[in-house]
Amino acid sequence: MNKVKKIFTIILLFTFIYLLFKYNFILQKSVNDAVILWLNKVFPSLFIMFIINDLIINSHILDNLCKLISPLFNKIYHVSGTSLECFILCLFSGTPSSAYIIKEMLNNNSINEMDANKLISFTFFSNPLFLYNILSISFNKFITLKIIIIHYLTNLIIGLFYRKNKSNNSNITIKVANNNIINLIPKAISKSFNTLLMILGTITFYMIISNYLLKIIPLNIMGEIILRGILEITQSLNILPNLNILSMIKEIIALSIISFGGLSIHTQILNIISDTNIKYHNFLIGRILHVLISTTIYIFITITIYC
Repeated sequence: MNKVKKIFTIILLFTFIYLLFKYNFILQKSVNDAVILWLNKVFPSLFIMFIINDLIINSHILDNLCKLISPLFNKIYHVSGTSLECFILCLFSGTPSSAYIIKEMLNNNSINEMDANKLISFTFFSNPLFLYNILSISFNKFITLKIIIIHYLTNLIIGLFYRKNKSNNSNITIKVANNNIINLIPKAISKSFNTLLMILGTITFYMIISNYLLKIIPLNIMGEIILRGILEITQSLNILPNLNILSMIKEIIALSIISFGGLSIHTQILNIISDTNIKYHNFLIGRILHVLISTTIYIFITITIYC
C-alpha cells in the first residue's frame, strides 16, 4: 500500500512539474493575482487587526472578565477554568493562531487534553474586519453583518456538542512577562508581518493549484467558486460577485465557504497540532458542524425576517 502511495505521489509530482512548464503563463498569472489579492483585500484588513489582537492578548487585560464569566462558561461547556481564557484569546487572535494558543496552553499544562480537544472544535473564528471587507463586495452591510454574527455564534453552539465529558483541571492563569504596551507594539508588528507572509504563501500556493485544475477541468462560475472555496476562502469570496443567482443562495454559499475554512486552513491546523495529542478529526467534525449549523441558522433567520 505504501509503495502504491509513493508511486502515485511521484506520478502526481511529475505531472504537476510538466504542467508548470507547459502552461508557465498560468504560474506567472497565479502569483501576480495572489499578490494583488493579498495587497488589496487581505493586508489592509488583517495587518492592523493582528496588531490590536496581539496587544489585547499580551497586555493581560482579560483576567477580570475571565474570573467573572468562568463559572458560567465552565458549567455550560464542562471545561476547566482556564479554558475560558483560551477561548477569549482565540476569539481575538482568529484562525489559525487559535491552534497555536491551544497548543501552547496544553504544553504549559494550563489546560488538559480533554479541554484542548474540545476547544479545537469551537474556536474557529475568521477575522471580522477581513470578512466585512471581502463580503461587502457581494452583499450590503446588513447581510454582511448577519453572516459574520452567525459565523461567530455557531462556535458557541458547536461547543455544546462536546460537553459530554467533564474536565477537572485546576484553574491556572497565563502569565505575561511584559504588559507595557510600548514594548509590545514592535513585537506585535513583527508577528503580524510573519503571519501575513504565511497567509500570502498559502493564498499563492492554492491559487496556483486551483488555476491549473481549472485549466485541466474547465468549470462554470459556480463550480469554480466551489472549487476555490474548498481550497482557500479568500480567492473564492473575491470572485463571488460574478455569480449571478438569487442573493439567498449566494449568501448560503458564502457562509458555507467561511464555515469550512478551506484546505489551506486545515493543512495549517494539522501542521500546528501534529506533535500533540490534539485530534485533527475534532477540528474537521467541528467545521462540518459549522457548515450545517450556520446555514440552518441563516435559513431560519432569513425565513423569519421575510415571513
